[in-house]
Amino acid sequence: MRFIIISFLSFTLFGCLSMAPELEWEDVTSDHESTLNIFGLISADSILTSFVRVHRTLDMEAPPRFIIRDAEVVVSNGMNEYIFEYTDGPWDEDEVFQEVYLYPGNDLNPQPGETWTLNVTAPGGLSVTGETIVPPLPQIFNEELPDTFQLNQTMEITWQPLADNYQIMNVGNYLGYFGYDDDEFSCGLRQENIIKPEEESWTYRRDIFDGNFDQECDENQFFLNLNLMSMDNNYFDYFIRFGEVEFSSSTIGEGGSGRSFGIDGGIGIFGSVGIDRHWIPMIP
Repeated sequence: MRFIIISFLSFTLFGCLSMAPELEWEDVTSDHESTLNIFGLISADSILTSFVRVHRTLDMEAPPRFIIRDAEVVVSNGMNEYIFEYTDGPWDEDEVFQEVYLYPGNDLNPQPGETWTLNVTAPGGLSVTGETIVPPLPQIFNEELPDTFQLNQTMEITWQPLADNYQIMNVGNYLGYFGYDDDEFSCGLRQENIIKPEEESWTYRRDIFDGNFDQECDENQFFLNLNLMSMDNNYFDYFIRFGEVEFSSSTIGEGGSGRSFGIDGGIGIFGSVGIDRHWIPMIP
């Protein structure tokens, strides 16, 4: 299993993954029909782990309230089936990987262009299916980047443009990579950019404003982290086109309430992503 040993809510997976509403346990007193709310992600990245989260809601507009721990969760690439197992977690410090289904083996390796399907069957007869096409792997043109980055300089970042898929570029500092990503540590370095198909460059600069101008950004700011994530259409539609989620340096959460993207028979999302990374030493 490809576990992440750093904060998932930092720069490893980014762009629109704020956490879902806080879960509560209640007795079911509503007459509304329950439905499954799914968040499933297939990762073509060597670090980020594929996972599936299964909730049950009271109706199509209700937030997820009930964690389903005994569902049957199977993903397939058309040739092999992979049975995901429930884990309470956490095996790291990130709440995203608590109460999810993970694949326990080491042979799940999604590739660009592959079609992956999802089948979830829960007690009581609830079931959903899903499908995603893994996006092309993103590629930062590292050879065109400077060897070091000065805090107040600008930098042209270029990448391999994609014809049909959106991407998100996320740039942040060393401390943000390890979860210290609030304004106290960001020093205006944390920036994000939605990349449309065919776009191929972005001019990055530190964001200077009154709140961070006087911060001591040179202490412990060893590296500037560049992360480029490609996404399938399901992910893009859920979080960007129809979602109302503010961009952050994270990746799971509230997309369009009551909608389904890549999911049939329930609500939520079954999507896929790829990630490229590069670190640049920073100097004052």
